[in-house]
Amino acid sequence: MAVTAPTGAARSGSGARPARRLPALLVLAGLVLAAAVADRSAPGGPAHAAPAPARQRLQPGAAPGSALASAWYCPLATTAAGSAARGLLVLANSGDTELGANVTVMPVQGKAASRAVRLPPRAQVAVGLAEIVTTTADAPWVAALVEIDGGQAAAEEAVFGPSGITLTPCASSASDHWYFAEGSTGRDDTLLLGLFDPFPDDAIVDLSFTTDQGRAEPADFKGLVVPGRGLLVVDVGQHVRRRDLVSTTVAARSGRIVASRLQVRGGAPALGTTLDLGAPSAGTSWYFPDGATGDGIVERYQLYNPSDRESQAQLSLVLDQGEAEPFHLTVPPQGTVGVVTSAEPRVPKGVPHGAVVAVTNGVPLVAERVVTATAPAPRHGLLDVLGARAPARRWLLALGATNPATDEWVVVLNPGPDRATFSVQALAAGQLLAVEGLQGLQVGPGQRLAVRLGDHIRRDDLALVVSSDRPVVVERDLYTGGGSGMVASIAEVG
Repeated sequence: MAVTAPTGAARSGSGARPARRLPALLVLAGLVLAAAVADRSAPGGPAHAAPAPARQRLQPGAAPGSALASAWYCPLATTAAGSAARGLLVLANSGDTELGANVTVMPVQGKAASRAVRLPPRAQVAVGLAEIVTTTADAPWVAALVEIDGGQAAAEEAVFGPSGITLTPCASSASDHWYFAEGSTGRDDTLLLGLFDPFPDDAIVDLSFTTDQGRAEPADFKGLVVPGRGLLVVDVGQHVRRRDLVSTTVAARSGRIVASRLQVRGGAPALGTTLDLGAPSAGTSWYFPDGATGDGIVERYQLYNPSDRESQAQLSLVLDQGEAEPFHLTVPPQGTVGVVTSAEPRVPKGVPHGAVVAVTNGVPLVAERVVTATAPAPRHGLLDVLGARAPARRWLLALGATNPATDEWVVVLNPGPDRATFSVQALAAGQLLAVEGLQGLQVGPGQRLAVRLGDHIRRDDLALVVSSDRPVVVERDLYTGGGSGMVASIAEVG
C-alpha cells in the first residue's frame, strides 16, 4: 500500500451602479481569468461596521433568505499587476430579491477602501480588488470583507498569475483555529499563510507544523499579532525550510480570524498555484466527490491529526466501475499520513472515483486531496481540495464558465443510504434557468455522478445552484480546453 510514513509523532521541533458580470475565462499559460473586470459602481461611504462574530460553520455556506445580513471573509490576494496571485471576487445572489453589498479591501500596509455593489437577483457579479485599493510592490497583499444586506448569496475568491488561476470559497465565519493538511516549502516551492482579522480588536496567533521531518514550532511564529481589520501574511519557508510536506495548525490565543494558504509549486516545469481556505476544525467525516488515476496523474489523500490522541480512520473509494478495498489508517498524535492512490494496485487506473474519509475511533482529523498531472495525462496542472464536512440539499457555485476555453464539470456524491434526485440550475441574468438535460438526475446510495456542463449549456458567466431531495456533496472542476490548467473546489452550501 502506497502510504507515506506517519510523521510528527515522535519529534518536536448600497445607490451604487452594479458591477460588471464576470467575463469569459481565457487560456493564457493555463486557465487565466480576464483581469479587466472593473467595478464601475460609485464609491460607497465608510465601510459597514464589522458584524458580530457568527456561529462557526463546518464549511462555507450562504445565510438563509430570511437573514437581514451576512458576511464573507476572503483572505490573501494581491492587487499588483504581474503578480502570482492577482485577486478577483465573484459574488452570486441566488435569491429573487436584489441585495446591496459593501466590499472592503484591506491591504497589509496603507488604508482600507470600500466600494458599494448591487447584487441583482439570480445573477453573478465580479469585483476586481485592484479597482478598489492600490498597493505597493513590496506590500501587495490584501484581504477582503464582503458585507451583504441579506442572505442566499455567496462569495468566491479567484487569484491568477503567470501559472494560471486558482479559486477558493471565501469563509462565512471566523474561527479561533484553522488547519491545513497539505503544504510544501521544498526547493522551488513557496508556502504563504494569509491570516485575516475582520474584527476591530487585534488577534494573537500561534503557528505549529508537522513536517516530513517531524514537528516544528518556530519561536518566531509564536504570539503573532494579526491587526484588527487587518491582514498578516506569513512565509512559512522562512523558518520551516526545505520540507516537502507541511501540515499546519493556526491557533488564536485571543480573537478569531480567517486563514488561507497560497501554495506555489515551482520546478521545471512549474506545477502551478493553489489557494485554499483552511478547515476551521477537525472532523470525523470528509467527502471528496471527484478523483482520478492514470498515466501521468499522481493523486494523494493527506490526513492530518492535530490532536494529542491517535486517530483511526478509513479511506473508502467510490468507483464508477468495480470496487476497491478500503484503506485502514492510523494517524499518530500531531501526525500526518498520506495515501498515494495512483500507486495502489487495488485502485484501477483510468476509473474515476470519489472518496470518503471516516474516523472510526472518534478522534477528528483534517483531510485534503492533492492531484498533479503531467504528460502523458490529457490534462496538466495542480489542484488541491479540502474535503466537505457534511452533505446538504442545496449547493451554490459562484464562478464558472463553459466556452471553447473552459471545460466545467459538476460532480455529485451521494453518501447516504437512499437514492438522491438532483437538478442543476443557472443564475442567468435575473432568471433561474433549468439546465436542459440536468433535471431530475438520480444518483444511487453510496455512488457519484459527474456531468459535463458544456454538453448542456454554453455561457461565459455560469453561476449554478445544485438542489437535491437528499443530502449530497457537490464539487466543481474547471479545465482549460487545451488541457493546461486544472481547478477544483467543493461548492458552498446554498
